[in-house]
Amino acid sequence: MVFNTVRASDDPTRPRATDWKTYTTWLAHEWGKLLSSNCSEVDAQRFLEAHPCLLPGAADDVGAGHHGPVLWSVISLPELQGLGRRRIPDFMWVRRDTANVRPICIEIESPSKPWFSPGTQTPTAKLTEALDQLVEWKVWFSQPDNQSVFLKTYAPEFNRRVLEPQYVLIYGRDAEFRSGTSPHPDHDYMRSKRDHMRRSNESFYTFDMLKPAQDAEGYVTLTRKDNSWILKGLPPTFTTHPVMSDLFRAVSNPESALQTVPLISDERRAYVASRWRHWRSDRQQDQTEEFTVVSLGGGE
Repeated sequence: MVFNTVRASDDPTRPRATDWKTYTTWLAHEWGKLLSSNCSEVDAQRFLEAHPCLLPGAADDVGAGHHGPVLWSVISLPELQGLGRRRIPDFMWVRRDTANVRPICIEIESPSKPWFSPGTQTPTAKLTEALDQLVEWKVWFSQPDNQSVFLKTYAPEFNRRVLEPQYVLIYGRDAEFRSGTSPHPDHDYMRSKRDHMRRSNESFYTFDMLKPAQDAEGYVTLTRKDNSWILKGLPPTFTTHPVMSDLFRAVSNPESALQTVPLISDERRAYVASRWRHWRSDRQQDQTEEFTVVSLGGGE
């Protein structure tokens, strides 16, 4: 039997993904507009679900894990067995390298929340609560039984590797620590105080510090419900690739999430859905070994 060996990426007439420059120009405007609107934590969560390249850990900037994330995705509201719904991370990358699995648990708060009280210059109650959330995750990951459950749930193919969790807090705005906008008499001192509050394996960001990472232009957002993966969001720069076979096996139906992707045509939405189905097929999975993958470029 002879198969057609012409790949879709060789077809010059196919509807293309949005290029990175066009996307990031649009993204900077929309992200700035959202932050200027005094948005809620829920609004920020939804936007970041649609644009995971903005999240710390999208590249290997937090805790390394240079082999990339499991399922080429960030996970929205991942369950950690035994923690209540209000205590789970808002997002989590599960990155890995040769020896380790590196969960990056992310807590986001409202951009409007201050870090320090202007009068006393002490941490606000909301900040103290957010920092306590990170401690709860540290305690959870310190338990061997929880480590085993985590690896079995989120990284079953890498369950013999060592867990090295990282913890990220995204909180407030840069204006609190800038001349002319800070409510504190010495804004430089308060920025230094904020930075010295970090404990081991923790990273702090304001919402203004979030910048798109091109390494993540093909990553998506998933959530888990009843032991099944659901696609929550993907960027307009997303392209399918045979190396993503684990993602295509995990998620059968991308159509719903595709309907909300900006900057792409209906033809592009239909095309991505058809290629998603293509790479799910057993025959195509068997043929992925024909590709030498050095990046996510050249797929579809």
